[in-house]
Amino acid sequence: MAHHGADGDPKLTEEQLALLSVLQELTVAALDLLDPHEPADDFLARASERLGCAVALWLQPDARGRVGLLGASGLSAASRQLPIPELPPRPGLPAPLWVDLPYPELDSPGLVRWSVPIDDAGAPPSVLLLYFDGEPRLPRQYRGMMERLGGVLRTALVHRQLFARALDSERALQRERDFSSAVLDTARALVIVLDPEGRIVRFNRACQEMTGCSFEELRGAHFWTRLPPPDEAARIERNFAMLAAGLGSEHTEHHWLTRTGERRLISWSSNVLRGESGAIEYVIGTGIDITAHRRTEQERDQTFQREQQARARAEEQEGRSALLAEASGLLTGSLAPEAALRSVAALTVQRFADWCAVDLLDGGHAFQRITEARSDALRATAPARMHCSLPDLEAEHGPGRVLRLAEPEFCPEGCASMSLGCVRDGQGLSEVVEFQSWISVPLLARGHALGALTLARLKGGGRYGPADFALAQEVARRAAMALDNARLYQQAQLAIGLRDEFLSIASHELKTPVTSLQLSVQGLLRLARTGALRTAPLEAVSHSLEVIERQAKRMAKLINTLLDVSRIQAGRLELEFEEVDLAALVRDIAARFAPELATSGTRLQVHADTAMPGVWDRSRLEQIVTNLLSNAIKYGEGRPIEVRVEGDAVTARLEVRDQGIGIPAERHARIFRAFERGVSSRHYGGLGLGLHIVNQLVERLGGSVRVESEAGRGALFTVELPRRVHPASPPAEPAARAGP
Repeated sequence: MAHHGADGDPKLTEEQLALLSVLQELTVAALDLLDPHEPADDFLARASERLGCAVALWLQPDARGRVGLLGASGLSAASRQLPIPELPPRPGLPAPLWVDLPYPELDSPGLVRWSVPIDDAGAPPSVLLLYFDGEPRLPRQYRGMMERLGGVLRTALVHRQLFARALDSERALQRERDFSSAVLDTARALVIVLDPEGRIVRFNRACQEMTGCSFEELRGAHFWTRLPPPDEAARIERNFAMLAAGLGSEHTEHHWLTRTGERRLISWSSNVLRGESGAIEYVIGTGIDITAHRRTEQERDQTFQREQQARARAEEQEGRSALLAEASGLLTGSLAPEAALRSVAALTVQRFADWCAVDLLDGGHAFQRITEARSDALRATAPARMHCSLPDLEAEHGPGRVLRLAEPEFCPEGCASMSLGCVRDGQGLSEVVEFQSWISVPLLARGHALGALTLARLKGGGRYGPADFALAQEVARRAAMALDNARLYQQAQLAIGLRDEFLSIASHELKTPVTSLQLSVQGLLRLARTGALRTAPLEAVSHSLEVIERQAKRMAKLINTLLDVSRIQAGRLELEFEEVDLAALVRDIAARFAPELATSGTRLQVHADTAMPGVWDRSRLEQIVTNLLSNAIKYGEGRPIEVRVEGDAVTARLEVRDQGIGIPAERHARIFRAFERGVSSRHYGGLGLGLHIVNQLVERLGGSVRVESEAGRGALFTVELPRRVHPASPPAEPAARAGP
């Protein structure tokens, strides 16, 4: 039989380890045969157990060829009493192989027999017969192992005979001890023999080769103080104490240290030897160095774990990519971004979160929660009536802070918490569901925050990691882009509508003076062609020329208004500063409006008796006063108008109050935009640019304008200007307010 692993590769396979383990155990069991008083039945029982035999027989012929039973396993007491018939020998075959055995246990069909000849040093050879139920489920290498075991048994028998012949001889006893040592030293396994106190009694050659320590160095020492590493010594000492008391486990693993300090992992199988009194006299440990095998297992496990982690990462990345792709499909090209965001929120709670909310800013510091989605797990935990409190814009953490600062916030675990609470009968929170991990990211577009996307997971749902944070930011980026594009589209549509409305109004406003001009010019031309112009009444000709002049001025005013708006939007409005008395200027303009006031039947009260000088652009200041006064006359419904100039050493204040139709509160901000009106253009003419120009000019002069008004209760416009102007830079006009 080839001796696998004996002189070759020190890395033993699992099969070789198993062979060695069985061989070592049976070798140790065979040591009991050294005592001639011990029957062979115990050894055969152990062999049957380890090899899975149905019956094991050890037969030996005597000098006359009669076969006797040395030991058996699997035979009944009655079968053991049956005599083996004597038959003439067959040349070349040991008697036990051709003799018909009388045992009923061997009559079972399908038994397969293995035979292991044991040459007994010149005596008739004995045979170990192993019977299996069917073909044994053992590797063929076990046959070779059994041949080696046969050699061990042969050695044991020889020793048994020698021991029997020299029980009373000290010399024979010493020879037997030397022979036992030789047997131990021929084994490749580690064998150590200890007394009941744990002191080293025997230490075979394999142990010496592995540790680099000789037996003489270690003789009599407690083995846990010399061989194991210090961190395992206490545990090994406790285990030995239990084993020496007959209570411990026979199989264990621990390390031994070599002389060079290398740790070697040993798998041990231990047995106790008892004396005639039954007390434990020795503890025998047989071990196999499994360091390389265990290292291979660990490397294989680590490789498998790395593969599993890589597969998990790949699956997570694939899931993130799929989520982004589906979210992009929902958002791309959507002209209803809020509906698309609701779909995205529902998508995230299917794959990414237990709770998702989207809050959108609607100007200033106000916001609106447009959607709140929940996973099935959250709906099962929290009743439908439960709601999460709205963001607090002053909070130190959470969506409120994200909306306020436009900075993302990531809470993997253990930081500021979020909760879902239910309000009952106005008594406050009666139930709370805590989230373990959450992410809140701003919806950013062109440097501005449009809102916030908030995601949360329940306890037990896993913590968010950096990759999840990055995914949430990417979803928010795409959502913000879609939202911004939709809003830009809506603003463009609004601008187009405003432009179309302006063109319609401008066409109407320009058509009226053009028509008057055409009629007046046509009348004069008709008189000129007929030669009647020289004889026409002077009053008629003067009236026509006055109409032409008035309509030409009206057209010039409309054109100048449009040019002013164009210059303001292009940032090309130039100011020329000089010393101007605002009170005197207001009185002057009020006098110019006398004809228009008389036509409308409006009474104007001017409170501007105290001089209010300042450094302003006179023409633009006139334009501000003129536009406000024109606006008051236009919408004042003929009721009294009051103009007041006052101020202090720093600021001048102009107030224009009418008692006309008034302006609803929701339209206060709109009336200062280009082409915006407080009322329909069908009822009131004009381009809708007067107040817009006032607002822009006041800002250029470093001041402010505001309106106080209610529908049907008139309006008060207040302009405040610094008396020493520091011109403001032209503000960028939003696209939705741009003119044609």
